[in-house]
Amino acid sequence: MVVDGQLHLVPSETVTFRQVVALAYPDTADAVDLTFVVTFRKAHQPKDGSLADGGSVIVKNKGTIFNVTYTRRS
Repeated sequence: MVVDGQLHLVPSETVTFRQVVALAYPDTADAVDLTFVVTFRKAHQPKDGSLADGGSVIVKNKGTIFNVTYTRRS
């Protein structure tokens, strides 16, 4: 799978919101003052959309793309 333009191999076909965030921003994944937004496309199930905290996606062997952004809470 690809996260923010970087290829990553995962041990399972199911990935969680927290796993994707940790791949995109390993130093900030547990920061309490950040809100993360995860979108994806070309997945197996569901095919595309947004991934909420606590959610998961079944990825394809090749081609699933994730984009992760964050904002600081004020």
